[in-house]
Amino acid sequence: MTEDDEVTDRAEPTPNPTPLPDVIFEDVPERLYPNPPQTAPPDDQHRTSAPGPRHTAGPEEGPRTPQSMDRPRTQITGFEESTRELQRIPVGLRPYQHGHVNPVPFGRVDSTGVRVFQANWDGQVYDHPIAQAQYALSALESYRLSEDQDFLDAAIANAQRIIDRKHVIDGAWYFPYDFDFDLFRNGRGVLEAPWASGMASGQALSTFVWLHEVTGDQKWRDAADHTFAAFLQAPDGAGYFSSFVDDEGLLWLEEYARYPVMDSERVLNGHMWSMFGIWDYWMMNDYEQPEAERLFRGALYTVEKTAMRDFRNPGETSTYSLWQGQPGTTYHQHHQQQFLMLYRMTHDAVWVSRASAYRSDFPEWRTTQGQAVITPQTTVAYRLDDTATHIKDRSMKVLATRELTIPAQTGAAYDRRGKIPGGPNVIRLSAGWLKGWWVEEKPGHAWSQELVEEHRYAPEAQLTVEAAQDVTIYQFDEHGTEIASQTVQLESGLRYRTDRSAIAGGRASYHLSDGRYAEWWLPEQPSVSVHRTPGWRVD
Repeated sequence: MTEDDEVTDRAEPTPNPTPLPDVIFEDVPERLYPNPPQTAPPDDQHRTSAPGPRHTAGPEEGPRTPQSMDRPRTQITGFEESTRELQRIPVGLRPYQHGHVNPVPFGRVDSTGVRVFQANWDGQVYDHPIAQAQYALSALESYRLSEDQDFLDAAIANAQRIIDRKHVIDGAWYFPYDFDFDLFRNGRGVLEAPWASGMASGQALSTFVWLHEVTGDQKWRDAADHTFAAFLQAPDGAGYFSSFVDDEGLLWLEEYARYPVMDSERVLNGHMWSMFGIWDYWMMNDYEQPEAERLFRGALYTVEKTAMRDFRNPGETSTYSLWQGQPGTTYHQHHQQQFLMLYRMTHDAVWVSRASAYRSDFPEWRTTQGQAVITPQTTVAYRLDDTATHIKDRSMKVLATRELTIPAQTGAAYDRRGKIPGGPNVIRLSAGWLKGWWVEEKPGHAWSQELVEEHRYAPEAQLTVEAAQDVTIYQFDEHGTEIASQTVQLESGLRYRTDRSAIAGGRASYHLSDGRYAEWWLPEQPSVSVHRTPGWRVD
């Protein structure tokens, strides 16, 4: 779901959590599409009228919504696989273990405590399986940290709702939406209710796995088995599907499925979140599940092949999905954190490098605020078109400039980071005589005093020095303020361990975690690279 649809991504690890929305109680939403028919009905006679506007179908050969019909399905095959093997992850670092206790209830819930969704196009309240799975996963993390029964009860209530409203297709469980959905509000590829999502399958799978691990109840293991089965079903030209193989032999775990299959959206974040569900299923089966391993390696190869080639836009935000090619501004940091989770799942340090490349393209806009350091080298400030509530509606075009003379290094609070299209990263000042003006974020000019956009590496990564060189390294206190620097020589051929990186003093820098320079920060250098093990298939 896009940001407009008010679905929280709080189930994903968040080093700096944002405040949770206040609770709003609703009536239990009506179920509009109870059961799929046993065979394919003619045309769309199985559809009943649903709240909200209906959409005119396109031409026969145009995008079509997969239908809910229960009939035999074949197994998906014929996709390329990564050479990487799945790795175990310690408790506390697994998907959705964000380290925060989030009180329940929060946000919009019905009278039973189940997360619900209010559509902004018709005001109606609906069930939303992805939101319910995320809510359950958040509650399970809170239960892990607190052992408070209220959190487990909330997780069970949301998981049970997902099950209660399932559609069963040849033994596999799908979790339909009861509303029509126009992803980008442009009339392209509108999904007509009831429609199913592979991301819903993936996050429901994680939910059932974690409930089985916590409770030991066989019903949750059975639910996980049935949910995983959806990823094994190949598209049949008419019915629901959660995965498909494209014309290049790449396996997609599909958030927004359509026919023809190449008109499916191919959403990067949804694909990776579904991969996390498959990893969870592999874990539940004592790290031995051939079909889960096969699907995971297939989905991994897809991201290996497309993350830099198709989704990255150097100097700009990454792309949300391939079919419509819309920018994924609100998902750009999610992509980075998901790459880092793939590093945990594979121990392939290419994902450390790719997360860093994405970070260099576009700054974190969401919860970055603090104190900016401004030096005399800052000579111009900008007024930008930045007033829209949602980032996608901010053009960030330059409306006015102002020449500056700053006699000495100073500071001011800031409340946003951003980027001028085709230009530099910028910081918006929120106090003082430059309140509301943006200044260029650049080492030696202006930067965030705090460490921002942190990437944590588990296991630790290694930096390889290609040629001996003198570099300046830095130390920072607990608030991110620089307290020391020194010039040192890095030795050719040596490896330096790093447990994390961040934007420090305006520079992307690695935190060195052992050896003579432990606790110092090394800015990225052209001749210092992240060490990778051999076996990479992608050019």
